[in-house]
Amino acid sequence: MRFHALRGVARRIPRAGVHRRRPFVSVICLLLLTACRTSETPPTEPFQFPIAVFIQGTPNDFWEAVLQGLESRLQLPGVQLEKTLFRSAEREAIAERLREGDWRAVALCAPNDEWSQQAVEQTIQQGVPVVLVGADLPNTTRLAYVGTYYYDAGRRAGAWYARRVPAGEVAVVAGHPVPRAVAEFWEGFRHGLLFNPRVKARFTPLTDSENTPSVIQALASEPRLQGIFLMGAEVAQQGISVAPRTNLGVLSWRETAKDWYLSRQIDLLILERPEEIGVRAANLLRNLSQGRGGDLQIVYVPYEWRAR
Repeated sequence: MRFHALRGVARRIPRAGVHRRRPFVSVICLLLLTACRTSETPPTEPFQFPIAVFIQGTPNDFWEAVLQGLESRLQLPGVQLEKTLFRSAEREAIAERLREGDWRAVALCAPNDEWSQQAVEQTIQQGVPVVLVGADLPNTTRLAYVGTYYYDAGRRAGAWYARRVPAGEVAVVAGHPVPRAVAEFWEGFRHGLLFNPRVKARFTPLTDSENTPSVIQALASEPRLQGIFLMGAEVAQQGISVAPRTNLGVLSWRETAKDWYLSRQIDLLILERPEEIGVRAANLLRNLSQGRGGDLQIVYVPYEWRAR
């Protein structure tokens, strides 16, 4: 009997102790759980880097699309994006801004000359990665280039005319906001025509697209002319109404140019994607500003090709 009584007491005492300790133990477990979760998920650093984009050129829908692409990828907490379009007379002010700015990454578009090369090298020497947009400067230590492969587009267009035209002349009327875009396209075009030595090409660069109609009307009066290629969205827009419909080609960045092809006003369409240029440049800027990636990256954004 005593044994059973003592056993009952022994069973009752621990239970009472457990009830008294339970709130304390629960608090300890909760604290330990919180500490474990905190250690498993380290705090992320906010992305707070100033990034600059300097483009030598005048405002137009090509650069607007590029900048829209950049903004769409750099709309992150803490990002300070400075966008500047400048003229050649403002270069010294831009050089000073490059030197004084506390940049984590810089995008630049400028002609391939001594000033541009020096601007890139000085920026790189300050420890700031540089991404070139639209126009490459191959003699610099830039870390990336993003743009349309204009030489390839021109070579394919020239080869298309070489197959389509048995003999005669093809005229290229060109104007484009990207430095060296016209020269690279023309070089590729000439190389593409080598597939047919009986076809010759003439080149008319335009600094003012408003002159396009008069230039095309003069060309169309020549009997040897067998085709015209309009390079540049504004040149194409100005010239489409007066250009002969035979063997007419266009390079544009405006989606409306697809309507010309679908309605058979043109036989060849090369459609650039400037917004995608901005997106891919922004990806590189973001990675480089965070110290990711140090090897040279050349990114040619694919263009759309439509030909009959």
